[in-house]
Amino acid sequence: MNAKAVDFAYYTVSDIETSVSFYQETLGLELEILDEESGWAEFASPPTTLALGEANPHMPISPGEGGVGLALAVDDVKAAVDELREEEVTVLMDTVDSGVCDMAMVGDPDGNPIMLHRRHDGTHGRKNPFP
Repeated sequence: MNAKAVDFAYYTVSDIETSVSFYQETLGLELEILDEESGWAEFASPPTTLALGEANPHMPISPGEGGVGLALAVDDVKAAVDELREEEVTVLMDTVDSGVCDMAMVGDPDGNPIMLHRRHDGTHGRKNPFP
């Protein structure tokens, strides 16, 4: 096998409508695809995609069970945490300075972890998106 790329990051969610609202309105991600009938949504998160799939018998992962973790680049981690706290989003980890970056973690409506992240050098995404 020779994997070519990561096509998308994926979370299982319990309610697609609630989750789409959270990712679109609360986090500000751009909705690209929504298929409510199948319980599937995709958000632009360059250079990849964030996919959400409603829990079903074909997907062996329960919402909030763990697995993949998502890290979103933001301009100011503390300000983002404060803003989300005002929206009553659960803060799983307050802002920490690792020496290389600032990071914090919040939970989506199902408890899936979302890291808020800012590198001190100001870069975001892959350092070299087209190696």
